[in-house]
Amino acid sequence: MKKRLNLTIDSDIYDALQELPRKVNISEVVTWVFKILLEDFKKGGELNKEELDKFLRNTPWGKDFQERLREHWGPGIEKIDAKVEKIKGAVKPTRRRK
Repeated sequence: MKKRLNLTIDSDIYDALQELPRKVNISEVVTWVFKILLEDFKKGGELNKEELDKFLRNTPWGKDFQERLREHWGPGIEKIDAKVEKIKGAVKPTRRRK
């Protein structure tokens, strides 16, 4: 079951998304970003490329999504990659000392 979510983003990210081809749905991308972030949190915030690839390969429709994303968004994705890393760092949970 899918549910609707209103999302507010920075204008520079919105503009960059408008430049990307529409062969990969934005809603699908946001859904996968959240799935990946949740998996990253489960791993303690240190999900590396190999673990990400394994997660996507072992997730229903993950491999297909990854291939389509690379094919259609590969050239334009670098424009927003720095923003994604900034957001990831901002939402990363802090570890409490005992």
